[in-house]
Amino acid sequence: MLKIFPKLTALLLLFSVSSLSATELSPQQWVTNMVKSNQQLNYDMTFITLGPIDTLSLRYRHVFDEDTVYAQLLNLDNSPQEIVQRGDIVSYFANNYPPFSIESNHIVDQLPNILRVNISDLTKHYEFIDLGRNRIANRVAQTIRIQPKDNFRYQYVVFIDEETQLLLRSDMLDRDGNLLEQFRVVNIQLNTEPQTFTNYLAFAHLPPLVQHSAQVIDKNVINWTPSWLPQGFTQLKATREKINNQYIDSQLYTDGLFSFSLYVSDSPLPDNHETVWKQGSHTIYSETINKKEITLIGQIPLTTAKRIVQDIQFK
Repeated sequence: MLKIFPKLTALLLLFSVSSLSATELSPQQWVTNMVKSNQQLNYDMTFITLGPIDTLSLRYRHVFDEDTVYAQLLNLDNSPQEIVQRGDIVSYFANNYPPFSIESNHIVDQLPNILRVNISDLTKHYEFIDLGRNRIANRVAQTIRIQPKDNFRYQYVVFIDEETQLLLRSDMLDRDGNLLEQFRVVNIQLNTEPQTFTNYLAFAHLPPLVQHSAQVIDKNVINWTPSWLPQGFTQLKATREKINNQYIDSQLYTDGLFSFSLYVSDSPLPDNHETVWKQGSHTIYSETINKKEITLIGQIPLTTAKRIVQDIQFK
């Protein structure tokens, strides 16, 4: 008993000191610091993602050097796949398709949206709620719920490492609290010698950039618009693409955390039927309106997608 007492005392002291430092930060500050840490620290982590169909294990390495991001995402299951980032170029390598590159300032695959948000843009439409402390990957974590102020979008619960302020786990939940997707770190460590990794990517031969055929156009050129959107969603871009002698218009919207795209074409569905596909957080909904096929694809609830599509107005 005497041998156990010092260990219990040390453990209680650790938690009390950590609690003192944790209370100095608001839930918004914890999430703000988490985003900054994930973007600017040098680290190496192994994590798993749980989706509606399967569970994947991956390794992610990240280095921030002289305002340039170097990153690598490796799929540890099934067929090999590697995604690398060097600055504003992200390149994809796999066995089942030729390698290619796109212009992007981050890797989006298998990494949660919450890593790339601007917290100040979310505070009008989301509440940040302190859920206390937890333990993830043998590390003490602060737990924060990011809850929408309406019923038109999903919510997040994030677990943030108290020591490094890196994200250790995130749960995307629907409005009833059902799990849609989960990101969970198994092992994480800071990279104290990043030079070898940056040299590898700095001099690597990257595949050519994919040339997009879609033309970015002024939103005023498109003759249709959604007459209703959940508060906070704004248009990022509008494009027009010609496929098989037919034009397809698209508009991309986001509230800073979730996003969706609207597509309008002159190919109405037969008998004005609707098409619905739902898998985890991803929704596809199509309907014929005004003799045009309107399709929404994005991370929003099906009821929200239906209302947006059905309220499309043509000029």
